[in-house]
This record gives sequence, C-alpha cells and structure tokens, in this order.
Amino acid sequence: MKKFQLAFLLLLFAGSAYAQFEDTKFVIGAAVGFNNDALSGVSSIGVVPSFAKTIKSDALIGLSGGYYTTILKNDDSNSKETWNNLRTGIFYQKFYGVAERVFFNWRVLAGVSFNNQGNNSSTYDNRGYNFSLVPGFNWKVMDSIILNASLGEAGYSYQSLSSGAPNASVDIKNSQFNIRFNNPQFGVTFLIK
Repeated sequence: MKKFQLAFLLLLFAGSAYAQFEDTKFVIGAAVGFNNDALSGVSSIGVVPSFAKTIKSDALIGLSGGYYTTILKNDDSNSKETWNNLRTGIFYQKFYGVAERVFFNWRVLAGVSFNNQGNNSSTYDNRGYNFSLVPGFNWKVMDSIILNASLGEAGYSYQSLSSGAPNASVDIKNSQFNIRFNNPQFGVTFLIK
C-alpha cells in the first residue's frame, strides 16, 4: 500500500510541470450543482459562476457567486419547505498536473450567504459566512476550454437566522463544520488570453 501511495504522490508532483494557464490572463467559468437525497426528501439545484485572474501558470485568484434552490418534502405530513440561497465570495485555486491535459485542483473559498426559507406557515431569513475547501478534477479539452468536476467539500459555516412569523420572533445563531460528498458540481471554464 505504501508503494502505491508513493507512486501516486510522485505522479502528482511530476505532473505539476504541465502549465494549466500559460499565456492566459483571465478565466471565466460556470458550474451546475445538484443533490437528490431520496431518504431525507431533500433535493437541490444551483448555478455557480466565477471570474478569476491567473497569478501563476497553475494558480488562480477570483470571485465566485452562486444561486441554489432546495426543496425539502415530508410525505407523512404533506409539508414542503423551500430554501433559496445566494452566495458570493473570493477564492484561491491551485492546480496539479496528473497527465498532459488532466489536472487535480483544490479551491479555498471565503464568502457570505443569504438564505430565505419558507414553509406552509412561516418564512425565515438568514445571513452567514462560510469557508470551504473543494477538491476537483479538470480536463483541458481544447486550448481555451476546460471541463470541471467536484464531488464535495469540507467547510465551516456560521449563520444568523431571524423569523418572519407574525406571532413569534426567533433569532438563532448557528455554526458548524461539515464534510459533504453528496453535492457534485460539473462545469466549463473558458480561458481568455
């Protein structure tokens, strides 16, 4: 097993000689994320645009946004809850060559989020901060187009929730660490020279 791990690390570092963004000034991309968990009744879909500047031939710094809508259905009580989430933040992304046009990457993101949750009887608004680490893979299909994939993330989030219910006022503060592998994202990136 140790030989396999050593071979993988050598391949990872030897492949990092491939330049991902040579002669590229800016990178524009978008991804679609989705989740459908039949056991919990939660399904979500979202779009994540990004704009970045190359700072090295294998690293980016940029801005990322995102809009997600999530639906939680409870078949026993016939209730349905909808969450609308708007995110924005800055990120740093580093790439490591695995093969000539295939790259492993990780992205560190710090941002803010604004949520609106609603069900049959009340509405909640919350604001939050989040920090996440997202690993992924890229395939450079053409000199100016890259396909992206990520399967999950590790992160920390802090949220402040307030209720819009007419009879009761609720203020809740929540912070949590999480590791999720059930929220894949697939996207495309365009390189601007």
